[in-house]
Amino acid sequence: MYCIKCGVKLADSEKKCPLCGTVPYHPEILPNSGKPTYRPGIKPKRTMNKYAVMVLSTVLFVIVVLQLALCDKMITGNISWSFYASGAITLSYIWLVLPLWFRKPNPVIFVPCDFLAAALYLFGVNHYTSGNWFWSFALPVSGIACLIVTAVVALCYYLKKGYYFIFGGAIIGCGVFAGLLELFIYLTFDISKYYFWAIYPFSACLLLGMALIVIGICPGFRDRVQKKFFI
Repeated sequence: MYCIKCGVKLADSEKKCPLCGTVPYHPEILPNSGKPTYRPGIKPKRTMNKYAVMVLSTVLFVIVVLQLALCDKMITGNISWSFYASGAITLSYIWLVLPLWFRKPNPVIFVPCDFLAAALYLFGVNHYTSGNWFWSFALPVSGIACLIVTAVVALCYYLKKGYYFIFGGAIIGCGVFAGLLELFIYLTFDISKYYFWAIYPFSACLLLGMALIVIGICPGFRDRVQKKFFI
């Protein structure tokens, strides 16, 4: 017996297709009892204490940061190079470990916080290097990237449908972002010649994004893609 939707071969005892979930039915074939083709999933037992691991990770994080600061103070007499290493470790902790402290972390909240932490780190790097690129380059670039990623995460998290439109629009937004990135580079770093390279990623993103939107609009295309790639 085969699935009428995706064509997967099923055992006689299968109650539904393990890939697409379609319930098989044939008026002339009665379901028989037998060993299923696909092994049912077994939920593994939790043997690791989540909070113990997070506490250990936090303690290690604090020890490493303090050691870096102490070594920097003893070698140079002030805090210089340890800022860059400690800042990168802090970003890793905020991105990877901090959400695990919450039972159900909301990505719509944590994604902007991650971008804010990255922007603060870039501000510190700009200050330590006596640069003038943060306000005209790093801040607008990280802010626009934050808006695009947060919008995609929020739409996927709350709507749970219309993914072709969401990701199609996001890809087009990435193409526009490439153009703005080139503009900020030109204005901030005073490049003598304007190459206008952003037209190439913008064209590719525009075509790909429009293709996803067309697939989302046309039910025939959408069904073919879902049947072909099981998405």
